[in-house]
Amino acid sequence: MFSALTSKYLPLFLAAACFFGGMAVLDLRARARSAYLEGEKYMAWAASPELKKDFLDKAYAEKFKKLERGLSTGVLTRAEFEDRKNLLETEKAFKLNESSAKYACLWYKTAARDFTPPRTRWSRMAEQKSRAALELWKGELKAEKIKFEDYMLE
Repeated sequence: MFSALTSKYLPLFLAAACFFGGMAVLDLRARARSAYLEGEKYMAWAASPELKKDFLDKAYAEKFKKLERGLSTGVLTRAEFEDRKNLLETEKAFKLNESSAKYACLWYKTAARDFTPPRTRWSRMAEQKSRAALELWKGELKAEKIKFEDYMLE
């Protein structure tokens, strides 16, 4: 029936399969949790835009300081400094004006759809919250008088 070689390595093969399967499940669970928490961050920003502004102010303050150090050490010329500073200001303004509800919806859908099976508590919570985020995003689009169809947001 089984050769001696097969029976010798079968336990090792089964142990390896269990190990790698378990690691895959843990990886998917960790990714679903991470995506869910990103969705939570964006939902908090949608509910309270000043949190988003504070976060971006802190993030871009470091980048501006780095540019200023480059200017003061002579790594950047004044023209290069101004160009990069304008790019950073434009990027920051874009991120401030971007819909937090849209990103919350996308992150929740990522956690609910892309990191399953197995269905974890993170993917189940994300699936529930994605509906609320989608409705909030639709409300924002309607308030801005942007025409859309439901299939466009799926």
